[in-house]
Amino acid sequence: MPRSRHARGFGRSAAILLCASALPACVHQVERGPTDSITLPAQWTTPTDAAETSGDPRWWMRFQQAGLNALVADALVRNRQLQAALARLDQSTAILRQQTAALYPSLELSGRASRGKNVIFIGDQRVQTINNQYSLSASAAYEVDLWGRVRHGRTAARLDAQAAALDATAAAHSIAAQVTETWLSLIETEARLTLTQSQAELNTRYLELTRLRFEYGSGSIVGIRQQEQQVAGVQSQAPLLTAQAGVLRNQLAVLAGHPPGKLQITIPGSLPQLPPPPAAGLPADLLLHRPDVMAAYRRVLSADHRVGIAVADRLPGLRLTADGGYQSQSTESLFDDLVWSVAAGIVGPIFDAGRRAAEVRRSDAVLREALAQYEQSLLEAMAEVENALLQERAQRRHVDALERRVAASRSLLEASRDRYQNGLSDYLPVLTALTALQADEQSYLTAKRQLLSYRVQLHRALGGDWSVVDTGDGESR
Repeated sequence: MPRSRHARGFGRSAAILLCASALPACVHQVERGPTDSITLPAQWTTPTDAAETSGDPRWWMRFQQAGLNALVADALVRNRQLQAALARLDQSTAILRQQTAALYPSLELSGRASRGKNVIFIGDQRVQTINNQYSLSASAAYEVDLWGRVRHGRTAARLDAQAAALDATAAAHSIAAQVTETWLSLIETEARLTLTQSQAELNTRYLELTRLRFEYGSGSIVGIRQQEQQVAGVQSQAPLLTAQAGVLRNQLAVLAGHPPGKLQITIPGSLPQLPPPPAAGLPADLLLHRPDVMAAYRRVLSADHRVGIAVADRLPGLRLTADGGYQSQSTESLFDDLVWSVAAGIVGPIFDAGRRAAEVRRSDAVLREALAQYEQSLLEAMAEVENALLQERAQRRHVDALERRVAASRSLLEASRDRYQNGLSDYLPVLTALTALQADEQSYLTAKRQLLSYRVQLHRALGGDWSVVDTGDGESR
């Protein structure tokens, strides 16, 4: 499958970014560590059973489903939300280049040729003259970064570009999770449809049994009507499940960047097995693996440097200029005389009615906002991991209990049917046991899908090291 320029750029940017994340950042005011105001726990409250020390960033491959792998790969190239995030990354990169250019002198070259007619009067005599003018000049300008304003601007832009790359990484991670969860829901829906059809067939056989017993005088018309109601109730679910499956297929198509109904999706007949749990690591690992947390912290550092810009803007600035060139009335003598000048100028604010001071206060408020948002993102990330671990552990016990309940319900139905066939009871116990069994089967199927969904949520909450994802063509994504 061909990959776009943006997809390749995303891979390179993510790899560069995560390598650079280990380097210390130069900040203006923020000297404290990223978690000085938040005490990170030493370990998660809910223990994990993982034996591995690191996880494959392509966690969706743990389900060992080729169809899912193809859908995720397609989405990571074609998804429009991801393409928008990559476009924002390109914007940030362009701004970084602009800010980097401000560190160097600017040089301009200009040339001019003109021809004009003048009229002068000498006494009563009117004289016309034709003048030609040619010039060629160069000018250079450089702002001496006395107070670090330009350097602060470049560093802030670099941090913003890193944050944008991390945003794209977070978007890719989220899209992979959305595709996986929707894919699991589609399998569950199709499996429920198959189960419903099987239940309808079983209910039809029980309806034939009630009719047969009624013909032999050992049943009742009430039992027949009850079972007819049961058959109709089960059959009524099929159209809804069919529509739901169609909706999920459309959602998968859009996630993969295709129009609804234009993507062939092949799914297995049953839900995949739950893979071994990933290593949850330590809460502090979120600082290095959660792209949204990493992006939020870089925005704190960027905001801090912008405070430095506002402070430096209140101080005098030094600007150096140099001009040189040639000027003549003919091209033959254009280079005869060199004209040049150099200058140094200092400009400093004296009175601006408090505008620059207000900008410092505004920048400081932006910094405090970014810091609060970062801390909130860290708290939410820890909660997401804790919740995913807790929910998966509880869901495992729930699935095991439902499996035992299905087995018990099946045994109860068999016993109730035998008593009914032997004339020891009426049909109501059979109907009750049949209804309970079929409800338990549906609940068991949904519970198994939910368990898999909690695993997806755990992978999403833990983040991942996207810098080492091999796309198969020698590039890292």
